[in-house]
Amino acid sequence: MKKQVLSSIIALSLGLFPFQPLQAAWDRPTIAAVSDGLDAFWGEVLRRLGINYSYPLVYSHRNIQSTPCGPAMIAHYCANSNTIHLNMEQINRLVARVGDSAGYFALAHEYGHSVQRHLGILNRNLPIVVIELQADCLAGTFFKVSEELGILEPGDLQEGTMTAMMVGDYDYEHTNHHGTPEQRGKAFLSGFNNPQSCFEKY
Repeated sequence: MKKQVLSSIIALSLGLFPFQPLQAAWDRPTIAAVSDGLDAFWGEVLRRLGINYSYPLVYSHRNIQSTPCGPAMIAHYCANSNTIHLNMEQINRLVARVGDSAGYFALAHEYGHSVQRHLGILNRNLPIVVIELQADCLAGTFFKVSEELGILEPGDLQEGTMTAMMVGDYDYEHTNHHGTPEQRGKAFLSGFNNPQSCFEKY
């Protein structure tokens, strides 16, 4: 499967995404456009693996929202319903502080969880930190393909890396530990530099 995923990613990098370069405002049209790109990319990757991809539904909320899987503090994926929930107040704060790629990273990361669900990875009882770092890696892969298509702008990769690091934590003892800032930034860049690493390291 690892080689199949890698070859699919390389092949798709030569195609076209149905959205334009990143915009400054993270409004609903922007969310919809980026979601369309993520749907097209991961949908085709999984199709080539013989997996029928059910696109996640993306919901934007003004603040913390309860979901079937718990509260959406910033960005949250619920495997039970295959839905993504974005707390736009927090997303906009990240975008204002880091840049528009902060929202791009958040959405790409949550889509990574949907990909994991379809690959059966979420059923393996892996530690939360492993699941989260692999999703960071998959987000980095999507940034790489976006760069090859000329969608990323100068500084976008740095913004994505900074965002990954900002959502890291040092609460090693907590069952919900997502990875340190250093681990999350490294996982994101690993996916950007070598997509295959997402299925070798995590």
